[in-house]
Amino acid sequence: MNRPSKPARLLRLLPVLLLLTLPACSGEGGRPAVDPGNPQVPAGDLVIKAATSLPPGQSGLVTVAGLAQGQLTGAPGDYGEHVDDQRLPYWSFEFKDGTLGKKPGQATVPKDGVEIYYDDFGVPIIYAETVRDVYFGMGYAAAQQRLFLMDAARRLARGTLAALAGCGSVPDDIAARVQTYTEAEYMAQFERLSPAAKESVLGLVDGANAYISELSLDAPNLPAEYVVLTSMPEPFSVADVAAEGVLITRSVAAEGGNEFSNIKMLQGLQAQYGDEEGLQRFLDLVWDDDPKAVTTVPASEGTFSNQDTPSGGREAVFRNVAAWAATLPDTVWKGVGTGDSAVPCTNGLPGLPVASAAKSGMRKLSAAEAAAAQQRVDDVLKSLREFRIHHGSFAFAVAGKLTRDGGALLVSEPQLGYSYPTQLWEVEIHGAGLHARGSTVPGLPAVGIGYTNDVAWGLTTGYSKTVDSFIETICSNAQQTDAICAANQYFHQGVWKDMDCRSESVAYRPAPQGLPVGPAIYSEDYEVCRTVHGPIVARDDEAGLARSLAYFMWDRELDNIEGVQAWSRATNAQEFIAATSKVSWNENVTYATREGDIGYIHPGYFPRRHPQADQRFPTPGDGSRDWVGVVPFSQMPQVHNPAQGYLANWNNKPAVGWFDGEGLGSTSRPGGHNQRVTSILDQLAGAENLTYADLFTIERTAGTHDHRLRDFRPLLSEWYARQVDALSETERAAMEMILDWDGLAFGPNIDLEDENATDAPVATIFGALVQSFREALFADLRGIIIDADAEADAQNHDAFHRMQGVGSHVFDHSVMDNLILRVLYPEFSGLTARVDYLDGQDPDALIHAVLQDALSTLAQTYGTGNPPSVAELDQFRRVHPRSEIGNLTGVVGPSSTMPYLDRGSWIHVWAAEKP
Repeated sequence: MNRPSKPARLLRLLPVLLLLTLPACSGEGGRPAVDPGNPQVPAGDLVIKAATSLPPGQSGLVTVAGLAQGQLTGAPGDYGEHVDDQRLPYWSFEFKDGTLGKKPGQATVPKDGVEIYYDDFGVPIIYAETVRDVYFGMGYAAAQQRLFLMDAARRLARGTLAALAGCGSVPDDIAARVQTYTEAEYMAQFERLSPAAKESVLGLVDGANAYISELSLDAPNLPAEYVVLTSMPEPFSVADVAAEGVLITRSVAAEGGNEFSNIKMLQGLQAQYGDEEGLQRFLDLVWDDDPKAVTTVPASEGTFSNQDTPSGGREAVFRNVAAWAATLPDTVWKGVGTGDSAVPCTNGLPGLPVASAAKSGMRKLSAAEAAAAQQRVDDVLKSLREFRIHHGSFAFAVAGKLTRDGGALLVSEPQLGYSYPTQLWEVEIHGAGLHARGSTVPGLPAVGIGYTNDVAWGLTTGYSKTVDSFIETICSNAQQTDAICAANQYFHQGVWKDMDCRSESVAYRPAPQGLPVGPAIYSEDYEVCRTVHGPIVARDDEAGLARSLAYFMWDRELDNIEGVQAWSRATNAQEFIAATSKVSWNENVTYATREGDIGYIHPGYFPRRHPQADQRFPTPGDGSRDWVGVVPFSQMPQVHNPAQGYLANWNNKPAVGWFDGEGLGSTSRPGGHNQRVTSILDQLAGAENLTYADLFTIERTAGTHDHRLRDFRPLLSEWYARQVDALSETERAAMEMILDWDGLAFGPNIDLEDENATDAPVATIFGALVQSFREALFADLRGIIIDADAEADAQNHDAFHRMQGVGSHVFDHSVMDNLILRVLYPEFSGLTARVDYLDGQDPDALIHAVLQDALSTLAQTYGTGNPPSVAELDQFRRVHPRSEIGNLTGVVGPSSTMPYLDRGSWIHVWAAEKP
């Protein structure tokens, strides 16, 4: 008798399995908070105190049984153990004990010499003797808790996602192949590592594969994603780990290559206002250096430069580059190397309108079932395409001179959004000179962000531009016909050169009824080419132009393994600084030591650009403006033990004199007088005798307040003093509420489970006022389209949304807000507005009109009188924003929402303090 394959049989059974009623694996996990001040490890006359939080939970393992139970009850905790047990404590501002060196319960022993203990929240604590065994334990535990996430990241990195999920991800796969490396190149990077670093990678691979070997299609711990996708996890290789390292390094710590957004905005401004005024408005919106911008390195501690100033000045360079960039065709903006290519199939098969279910060994699905299957796969692809660690993070440190006991203090909060599971994974390791706890991306051999008994460190995305677009002159079709040059040649330094080209074949699975099934039997072939600058991502052979992406850390991404692992061995500031000098990525590093030292470093491989280049636009690829060198580590922005005794970074400008990047909305945007980091700096300024307990208050305050109030308050206060007699009773009442407000933008009485919970009227009124300022001065930016293809993504679609964009930081100062204050409160900025945005209007009159507009808008929204009475102001209560906690992979698992907080999605609080 012919029997369908085991994957097909499981697919048939899946609807039944999902309806099974099984006992819950775990409850909601709302356990009491562990006392975060429980010291365990002596460190001289001080002890190390540490607390951590990883919402919503440690584990990403959802089995078929867990999926069935979770869908039956709807309780996130029922999907699996430790899937959801840190969500409610986090939103209640509770932490779990994070002190090092415990051995809770009975050890799991996956091989001789490796012991893995799990604490009450599922965090693996690994003990081993050798480097290879330490990382064997890490690989085994990571696969146990995050196998599908590791697999997805590996496939995204290698360009093999279509071999799992079907042809819908072929465009993403070819983009990955274009922009990264071949198998041989990954292995060459690996071979350059030190013996210890090599051992760590080999151990991680061995550990992950040891766990995979324990799984089968019938294994109770098989992640349900594989059942849904009728697949099994494949063994990991060294090249897989290297590729994932490149993916994460590029996603979190490399910025650039998006210069065409600036070209489109400049073109739109010039079309609307004329060439000169459009150029002046662009410079107001996308400045490269405000000398009064808030920085992490205090101005008194030094300035840092990342580009030489030519004799003619930066504006002359800008004008020259902008005039050239405006001539570039859109055809070199997007291409197969950016993921902008056609999906090579219809209804899951190449060139076929409808596939036969009989060929797949499956029963024919109904139209509704097929549509549901296709939707599941579409959700998978959407979620996996969006898997990028690219959000915002903060870290701050206090030196021993300002603490009660002389040891340093540190808080680190990477902000990657919330999801089931999280993008970061918590782990603790002991052995071979390594004793550290922290978070990492599962599948990478290091404690990326964390602490030891001597040193703690935090990472925040640096956002300095390390990726440039070079516009290559390539041999056009006409030139090939005239035999001037040959196909796949480009002009550089006066001669035609051959590109480095190869063929890449992207395999994909058939999906005859919407759901991928069987092996990856189809493929598409693509030609991948590079110039001396880097991979070509878009080309126009008719015009004879192409765009290549130049990564300054090209072929050096794995250097980060050496530096990051060395952090876990550092015993003092000097050793930590030496370790940081080895990293190639641009991640801000803030550190603190048991001895009381603190510091901040903006590290990585950074190019010294040609004096005639401008970071905001592409660069000609003819060789005339190639990079002219590297900024040495000693000249990268950094400060150690600053006189003020504290440091903080929240992705803000690193130092005075350091040029900002492309000026994109919420990432490498230009730095201004105010930014969210001031919510931390203001709390630290003037503080003394700080303790471990104080850290929790500081981080909670920073995460729950409106960062915009700080700089708007002086403007509004001075205006109110001048105009109070001219205001109505309601206007005076509204202004007095704002001027007396402490900035709390959370509640103050938020019910965590109530999706309609509201904020205070004053928070609502202030938020509306800021938005009215934006509309009054810059509403016409809505008509300037930056990317017509991004209509669903407002922040990238038009100039207005781009310049008011703050990413996931709802109450942060935007580029637009800084420009509003430059116009209305000039002393706040180190720059002068180039255009009269008031159009001759009296500033006081404009502010009054803005206040009236805000109150009128609120009256319409909340159904009060217009204008509202003083009593009716109490009805202005916005629904507090909610943060989505969706399923990261889009395949299985819970989803929910929780009140918005501007806090880390993994937190560690660390102190060297007396018991």
